[in-house]
Amino acid sequence: LYGTLLLRLGSAICVVLPDVYWNMSNNIFSGGGYYLSPNPYDMVTVYCPYYERGTSDPVEYNVLYEVGEDGYNRCDAERGRPLLRCDRPYGISPNYEALKLTILFQEYSPSPYGLEFKPGRDYYYISTSTGEYGGLNATVGGNCVNGMKMKLSICCKSNADW
Repeated sequence: LYGTLLLRLGSAICVVLPDVYWNMSNNIFSGGGYYLSPNPYDMVTVYCPYYERGTSDPVEYNVLYEVGEDGYNRCDAERGRPLLRCDRPYGISPNYEALKLTILFQEYSPSPYGLEFKPGRDYYYISTSTGEYGGLNATVGGNCVNGMKMKLSICCKSNADW
């Protein structure tokens, strides 16, 4: 579960980091947020809350936003960029798999909508949803004030090392 996988991506080494389960029951958020310091070309997958069909447990809904440092500190996603909408707690068809976002920490993305990460910079992610369906689109407070946030500090390798 907490192991890492090494992949060779061109001339770079890629480490597949442990998955992040984006739900309030995950104890990585109990200390006021989660901190990760990936190297260039590392990968991490963020999973939405997922529940078996027919469960009697309450389900959780969240939106993962990329925000600036101020939005992170104030739990405010009004200027944030939504990256992952966790609005299907029973998964997606045809195999009812959990919704997820896989992030490759690359300096340049081939997609105009892709994520890009500069060495030595910090990136911030929060969920201001309340956890309930009616609070899915809340952009202030929500689960963030209970620690549902993540800070990524990209390792400071120079471009020559990429």
